[in-house]
Amino acid sequence: MRVLLINPSMNMQKLGRFAELLEPMPPTGIAYIAGALVAAGHHTRAVDMFGEKLIASEVLDRVKRFAPDLVGMTVLTPSAPTCEKLARLIRVACPTTKIVWGGVHADVFAKDILRSGAADYVVNHDGEDTIVELCAAMESGETDLSRIDGLTWLDRSGGKSGDAVTNKTRALRRDLDSLAYPEWDLFPYHRYGLLPFADVAKPVLTMTGSRGCPYRCDYCSLLHSGKVYRRRDPFKIVDEYEYLVDRYGVKQIGLVDPIFPLVVKDLKPLCEELVRRGLDQKCSWLSETRADRLDEETCRLMYEGGCRRVLMGIESGVDMLLGNVNKNLTTEKVRWGVQNAKKAGLSTVGLFMIGMPGETPEMTRETIEFAVDLDLDFAKFAITVPFPGSKLFEDQWQKTLFRDDWENYTTFNPDADRLVYHPEGYDPELLIKMQSYGLRRFYMRYEQVRRQLVELKTINPKMMLYGLYGMAI
Repeated sequence: MRVLLINPSMNMQKLGRFAELLEPMPPTGIAYIAGALVAAGHHTRAVDMFGEKLIASEVLDRVKRFAPDLVGMTVLTPSAPTCEKLARLIRVACPTTKIVWGGVHADVFAKDILRSGAADYVVNHDGEDTIVELCAAMESGETDLSRIDGLTWLDRSGGKSGDAVTNKTRALRRDLDSLAYPEWDLFPYHRYGLLPFADVAKPVLTMTGSRGCPYRCDYCSLLHSGKVYRRRDPFKIVDEYEYLVDRYGVKQIGLVDPIFPLVVKDLKPLCEELVRRGLDQKCSWLSETRADRLDEETCRLMYEGGCRRVLMGIESGVDMLLGNVNKNLTTEKVRWGVQNAKKAGLSTVGLFMIGMPGETPEMTRETIEFAVDLDLDFAKFAITVPFPGSKLFEDQWQKTLFRDDWENYTTFNPDADRLVYHPEGYDPELLIKMQSYGLRRFYMRYEQVRRQLVELKTINPKMMLYGLYGMAI
């Protein structure tokens, strides 16, 4: 089979003054899909629309040149309109090519997507095994796809016009170590970075050490992709880590798990093996986790193993708001975790949400002051968005949301009229102003400016200028 995978872009104009703060990040999920397809013997290519800054017509030119049997797209909520546009163009230019979508957004709206004609198939949840089985069925000419678990498709048997059918849910793959490595050769990996506050060194690539999450935060859409936590063998993680260093010359690796590390019993052998192979000296790594997982031993092991920066989903400085979204975290525990990380020598990044359910402007200000008081190295203040797949989305959709202008589902939205969600009684104009105020309050302090320029040296002058522009409300 000839398979072309597309990592679509979103409409960057919707981000306004924040657009230049984004840089292409490694599309980890679709790279693992590419690895599975190549391992199965399929002729696979990839187009990173965002990474290569392509417009739709340029993507279409590549589709036509490759003439694939199947085009696959990974669909994030803000990029859904772009995927729809690409699908319409491909339908006209390559009428025999089939289209498959994957990702949480596609999973949530699978039947609607098929009925609209935007795709022929939707892969639900983990996609590596499903996409390989789908390609095998297409290659053999099989029209009855009911045996492929984890697939939504149009059943046209028995004279049907095309009923959208969701097959049996695929059992979650427990053996993550047998998955093929991501096929990064198909992607412009030399262009990738992470978020401006996450880049320690370049080149950068990403990998996963686990899948699933044992927590149930209301705002998180990852629960729709599997609630069961599945871990990899620490030595297998190091094998892939070493492969990325040797094959691609990376200087930094991002662990993109929802929470990594989760338990010390996995972290200790991982870090010891990184040191034994000398990888702690060749490449640094970072991960995102919860502050209440960062005890002294965990932080010490992480630093000794080459971790240099940790991202913490703190969300709010108000305990009541954390309870409102089922975060199961307290500000006291956050202070404890941040203190342990800093003591071990780890750079700290706080990820905050403003405009959470029940929030007032006074509470937003309290969150901002909490971030300052923690003395973090970096802070991100994102406007709360009820993403499809989350409990927050389901709750708000049933109440007042009813918004399918997906390109506006962004956490940095400069236009109050397009703001998808704001707490009851919280003026959207004020919410956007509070976001900019939070950035100014945190970064425009002498000690913070000195730290960025003299110690951390992470945010380059260009990003600083764009950051100043983003604060200018």
